[in-house]
Amino acid sequence: MRITDPIAALPEIPFAATEDLDRMIVELADPALRPTPAHQLARAQSLGARFSRDHDPATLAAALQAYRACSYRGQARGLVGRQLVILLLQGGLLGSPVDAAQVRQLIDDAGDDPAVPGTTAVLHSMVDVFTGYADDPGFDRAAALRRLDELERTVPPETVYARMLPTFRTALSVKRGAEAGNLADAQAAAEHARAMLERDDLDPRQRKLAETMLVGAEALTAVQHGEMDKATSALTAMTDMVDELPPDDPATRAMRRLMTGATGTASPEDADQPGVAGAERAWRLLTAASGILQPAVQRKDPQGIARGVRMLREADEVAPPGYVHRPMILGMLGQLLCMQYQLTGAPAALDEAVRRLTGAQQLAGHPGHPVWAPTALALGMAHRLAGRLANSRAEGHRALRGHAWSVLLQAGTANAAAAARDAADDAKQVARWCLTDGDPAGAAAALDSGRCLMLYAATVTMDIPARLRKLGRTDLLARWQGDATDADVRGEVLAALTGGPVTETAVPDVLDPPAVDEIGAALTALHADVLVYLLPADDQGAGCAVLVPAGSVTGRRPAYLPLPSLTATGLVGRHLDGLAIRDAGAVDEPVEPGWRDELNRLCDWAWRSAIGPLLDTLDRWAIGRAPRIALIPMGDLAAVPWHAARDRDGTRVVQIATFTYAASARLLCQVAERAPTADRAPALIVGDPTGDLPAALAEAAAVRSAFYPDAALLDAGAATPEAVRGWMLAGGGAVLHLACHGATGAGVDGSHLRLAGGQRLTARDILTARRSTTIGLVTLAACTTGVPSGAYDEAFSLATAFLATGARSVVGSLWPVPDDATSLLMFMTHHYLRSAGKRPMDALNHAQRWMLDPDRAIPATMPAALSAQVGRLDGDDVAAWAGFTHHGH
Repeated sequence: MRITDPIAALPEIPFAATEDLDRMIVELADPALRPTPAHQLARAQSLGARFSRDHDPATLAAALQAYRACSYRGQARGLVGRQLVILLLQGGLLGSPVDAAQVRQLIDDAGDDPAVPGTTAVLHSMVDVFTGYADDPGFDRAAALRRLDELERTVPPETVYARMLPTFRTALSVKRGAEAGNLADAQAAAEHARAMLERDDLDPRQRKLAETMLVGAEALTAVQHGEMDKATSALTAMTDMVDELPPDDPATRAMRRLMTGATGTASPEDADQPGVAGAERAWRLLTAASGILQPAVQRKDPQGIARGVRMLREADEVAPPGYVHRPMILGMLGQLLCMQYQLTGAPAALDEAVRRLTGAQQLAGHPGHPVWAPTALALGMAHRLAGRLANSRAEGHRALRGHAWSVLLQAGTANAAAAARDAADDAKQVARWCLTDGDPAGAAAALDSGRCLMLYAATVTMDIPARLRKLGRTDLLARWQGDATDADVRGEVLAALTGGPVTETAVPDVLDPPAVDEIGAALTALHADVLVYLLPADDQGAGCAVLVPAGSVTGRRPAYLPLPSLTATGLVGRHLDGLAIRDAGAVDEPVEPGWRDELNRLCDWAWRSAIGPLLDTLDRWAIGRAPRIALIPMGDLAAVPWHAARDRDGTRVVQIATFTYAASARLLCQVAERAPTADRAPALIVGDPTGDLPAALAEAAAVRSAFYPDAALLDAGAATPEAVRGWMLAGGGAVLHLACHGATGAGVDGSHLRLAGGQRLTARDILTARRSTTIGLVTLAACTTGVPSGAYDEAFSLATAFLATGARSVVGSLWPVPDDATSLLMFMTHHYLRSAGKRPMDALNHAQRWMLDPDRAIPATMPAALSAQVGRLDGDDVAAWAGFTHHGH
């Protein structure tokens, strides 16, 4: 095809056949044609179109040379220049070096598309995106995201440039999330991909690409949340979808690179391809080493580990100054060197491991950096291998401080829970280091560092608006209220609240574990003798307990109690399965006939594995009374009714000891400081708000009549979430009794009480009353109100939500409880509280002992309807009374 009018031909050139392009490239440079500037421009366009076929950097370089040499200055120059910008960035996507300054000069030279104002700004944003992929240390992804916000408001929505913006935002969100450790960014990327799919103007290729991007973002989210089965399924689906894309499409190649990094199938040979930029080469070496790391470590393969070490050393050497992934490279290299030392005993490997890990920590700079916690933990292990045990424990605690910041920096509760899961696992490892070194006080601090982080992060977040107003930071408050999920806004807000950048010393007190002296004083205030962490066996060590004595127990210090039979498998696992079945049932009775028998076997095991040895230890402490124990069971042990443990002679421990449960020592210390409420303070009683629990309504009426005649009683219709929250926000009172349905779910919105009309009072609703309410006692006569949502170490239940809100004591349940038995137990708890003057901890204990007593006496205040049920009560039915637990005073 011979070009007679080169300017008119420009729009058609990209669609020419490859052989026609090759012919045009030669002809347009033929001196016999006497080429004009217009011919030179057409040749630049032809070379650019050829590059889109062969992806040869030399072809693109020739296109740019022809364009720059062309003196044509008409409007058509901009068309060719803008297309060359896109091609340059596609080359960068494939790993070719991109000179951002030259690309920006090209954008400015090409200018705006006359039909689409704002084209230049869009293309500059594209440069931001691809410079981010090239890991330019000076690249500000937060600024680029804000710029995209502005473009979405100004670029006409019907233009091709506007349709590109969701793609750019997805890419930037994923990149920032990977570097900043903000899990919300992967979710944002998925949302932007969904927004693309909602449009009706995508061609088949664009739609398939958007679908692939969505699956990839969902896979990344699943990996970050520890949902590995879901992540594997998503990556498999992504592989199939990428296979359907055109093989030579730059997007296809980019997606394949993403998958090789995610699946660990990258090859070190990828880094040796010609024309690969230093940052890109370092990234390819890092992803290839990641694929070697896990199988080599699992097999303890010295050759595989040595290969990974060489690759990571090379990645560090070729990475440019300020490379954002260098902390990750050094951290991974240090971990491999530790393993190399363990396999070979070479001191040089251990020395280099300490040096590399220390360098990674210094580059990370602060505990909010995503590699801080794993790097500090690895450095702690390196110090242990070198015999520097004190340094090892110190680095372990620094790692846990990083986890605290990681949870706090996450914008959503689900993301905070994912970060908290890692914190709980590392806390147990650091605790075992401390126990091995004879430091049970350090073990207690480590265990507490991994608990309740999601709850504390939620409460800190809810206080932010008031604290910003107090500081006079209305600018930040406006941005926070505009989008509290924005990672950069969140980081600026936390820096403002802590008085400076994220640092180890700036962690809010609510996230810092208390010292043993503080715990001891709190236990004395709560009339308890000891705080006991129960740690089940895992791959790090055997089961054990860590004991922290009350200040009133003289001559005792924190202690370690081996419990070799304490596991979270077997009976505990079957108990959890039973709870899941019961939670799925439509009624409050067991749906599995053998559940009560299984529960009794669990109680027998609880005595043998932990309670019996614990009581023997406390006997030697010479406390001088029946022991009063505060328990923090770790992990799935939180689902066990330890107070119902049964000795071989049939004695239940609740008959000889008094128990309270704590979500964490920090929360226990906070509750211990709360002053009692006046006996005549207001009370609120809620009974059967959904109209399907007649026994609950009778219970509520009986409790009010016998003990709180001045209390407000809300039943069906009146017991709305607004009414209950309104009472709390008005200041609360002495007692809040809730006889209704309850359920457990993930996060602050999952766990809830079901009130009038099926409306939910969620944990979030409860927490928003913080700073406004004081409640002496909350009794949750509802199903699973004491069961933590998600990971048991998080202890995020309705009971702990009320404690965090300002309640002094809470009674909650571990499982769906029988209706009639609950009514009797609740009535007797209030009886011992009001008529016998017992503390809430003792009132529940006495009520449970009353349920066990075959000769139980019926109080004169008990209504006839309830009294009639006493004769049908089976004291041997552990499910009828053991589900309720006490928290607080």
